[in-house]
Amino acid sequence: MLTNILHLTDFSSSSDAAFRWAVGIARANQAKLLVLHVLVPKALAYMGPDYSPQIALDAQEKCACDEMRRMGEHLVGLPHEMIVRRSSDVWTAIEKELEKTRSDMIVLGTHGRTGLNKLLLGSVAERVLRCSKVPVMTVGPGVVPLESNGNFHRLLLATDFTLGSAAAGQYAGTLADRDEAELNLLYTFKLGKPAGSETSLELSVAEAFHRLDELARDTDTPRSRTHTFVEFGDVDAKILDVAMKIKADLIVMGVGKAKSIFAATHLEIGTIHNVVAQASCPVLTVPPS
Repeated sequence: MLTNILHLTDFSSSSDAAFRWAVGIARANQAKLLVLHVLVPKALAYMGPDYSPQIALDAQEKCACDEMRRMGEHLVGLPHEMIVRRSSDVWTAIEKELEKTRSDMIVLGTHGRTGLNKLLLGSVAERVLRCSKVPVMTVGPGVVPLESNGNFHRLLLATDFTLGSAAAGQYAGTLADRDEAELNLLYTFKLGKPAGSETSLELSVAEAFHRLDELARDTDTPRSRTHTFVEFGDVDAKILDVAMKIKADLIVMGVGKAKSIFAATHLEIGTIHNVVAQASCPVLTVPPS
């Protein structure tokens, strides 16, 4: 059960969409919602002739507090806390709040930046999901507005059978059990000519289905509500395709710490980046236990 949910906002349209999901999930779980805005100094604000750094930061904080009051009007009857923190680095502030509030999940929006924009500006969302020790739900620019009460109906667990993905399987199973949702499990053979004979390929497919069935059996989800898929091709494309086909309302994936945080947050690499940027439903990334 979720007790404390931390929502990170920058007051953008993508954050507003994520806020609605965070509120729905908090209400569904009777959890406390903590809304965090990290006040990072804006260099351009200091370039005016009449502004000092302190005056500029104070003005930013006043605007942030006004926005927080506006958001708080939507939280009647829900335990919540509105937090504005000054920091030179967003992740450092988030990490401190996670420890202080003992939050079980982070919910945030992403602009889905690609190309030069991502290279220059980086991705706060990607750094958070790569560094967080708790699951992170990311709401991308293509996600449809929340129309449910915060419960899920069709989950898609995309797994690669690595040790780190086991926690994602357990988490997806718990969510499916809690919400009496359909649990779909997907493994994708990467694009490229398979090694070995046709017989060995058939055995590989059989093994993949077997391991997916084992994952399903490790959950409390009834067999009538579990479905397994084995696909061939580009991994992120297949995840998006299957999610669209089954009308998934949540994609669950395991995530490990990137070898290079700069590469993960500034370059268009990796399955997670592509799935988060293009998915029509939220993506929940679960770190290893």
